[in-house]
Amino acid sequence: MPARMKQFRGREASLWQSAIDEVISKSSGGTVGRRTRGATAVTRPAPDDEMVAAGNIVAASLEKTNEPPPLSPPPGVVTRGIVDTAKFCSTTAFKLAAATVMGNSANAARLRQELTAQMGPCDPKWAQVVAVFVAKRLALGSIPYRRHAHLSDFVMDSLPDKCRVALLADWGTGDEGAHLLLKQIADKKPDVVLHLGDVYYSGTEHEFQNYFYKIWQGTLGIENVRWGGKPTGASKPATYTLSGNHDMYAGGAPYYTTIDMLGQPASYFCLRNNHWQFLAVDTGLHDSNPVGQTQPTFLEDAEVAWVKDKIHKAGSRKTILLSHHQLFSAFEKIGGDAVNRKLLEQLGDILPQVTAWFWGHEHNLIVYEKFQGVLGRCIGHGAFPVGVDELGHPNPKVPVRKVALAPNAEDGGLFQHGYVMMDLDGPVAQTTYYQFDAGSQEEVKLFAETFGAAGGPGA
Repeated sequence: MPARMKQFRGREASLWQSAIDEVISKSSGGTVGRRTRGATAVTRPAPDDEMVAAGNIVAASLEKTNEPPPLSPPPGVVTRGIVDTAKFCSTTAFKLAAATVMGNSANAARLRQELTAQMGPCDPKWAQVVAVFVAKRLALGSIPYRRHAHLSDFVMDSLPDKCRVALLADWGTGDEGAHLLLKQIADKKPDVVLHLGDVYYSGTEHEFQNYFYKIWQGTLGIENVRWGGKPTGASKPATYTLSGNHDMYAGGAPYYTTIDMLGQPASYFCLRNNHWQFLAVDTGLHDSNPVGQTQPTFLEDAEVAWVKDKIHKAGSRKTILLSHHQLFSAFEKIGGDAVNRKLLEQLGDILPQVTAWFWGHEHNLIVYEKFQGVLGRCIGHGAFPVGVDELGHPNPKVPVRKVALAPNAEDGGLFQHGYVMMDLDGPVAQTTYYQFDAGSQEEVKLFAETFGAAGGPGA
């Protein structure tokens, strides 16, 4: 089975992956351009690249133990294998980067000698990886989270009463499948496209430029804004992206640069018309370095007050809540529980007034029955590869509808991806869940439901 792209829910591990990715993708012979209607995006290195695979070994150890693998002496010229050498080089390089970040110059000098000694067993690009990681690690500071000054801030009354809204999540892989899926969305000519977060591996500037913005801009045909600039007018479709945990691992600045380029005011916002409001919240802020975190993610208290103000003043509008993280899960534990108790404590009293809550984070499509007072919809199947052998058995205490992704047609080893299209017509929202096989480029309507209609879900 071909190697799969891997992700880790830890800042150090993800930053290490990002550093390797950036060096390889920028190196001569390692860059392949993908031309869209806008700028050329650099293609992400293949998962079976030797350095990528070796970096994943270190990242997996960091995820599990908060330490890189034990460092063994470099294999001899005759006996060493490719895998052993790559693991040694990646581990030594990470230890060198960590020592440099900590200011341990003596240890760094020793490790630098090991990395380059004995006829140079390690690719010189490892030294570049160290430099990129150290620069990103030392640049980490406070996430530039934006707070409202008034409860009326970040509210946009620009949603037409009759329009098409596309929803997708966990899309920022930069691979061909992500590009093809976004093209499916673009072909349906939505008025609004809402991405629920995560640009892999850690939301660096390189990743947001190449694996999100350039593909996003060119495929959807929105205004091509220079990096760090702002749009000159309203684009169609209007597009937004939420704050995911991977978007914050590199400090969040590239995410905020990107939303400025999209014309999005902040990481939380309200987009509404006379009948509906899409209420986006920021669950990525407090999941920016989850290793050792004692509680699951939560919202800022001021943001909770802002959200509740929008609910209380909704009038006849129905509310679609949007976030990156899930409120509950049938397949994952959230702080040892099926429910994010902190989020439930913060928002539980308004959930009966929410028509549906869409989230990502888990790379799956899960349509829940009403639970904890809300209809939950996990749509994290936007692009990240998930093997059919990775999905466990659902928690029977969390009610799930019988809607499931099919394996891809090519080898059956990975689940297909997909997105959601909501057609708003006054108070009614016809909602269709699409499944897309990037290999065969075949698409099917997997599930449909109507929000707002008498007798329908969330009516």
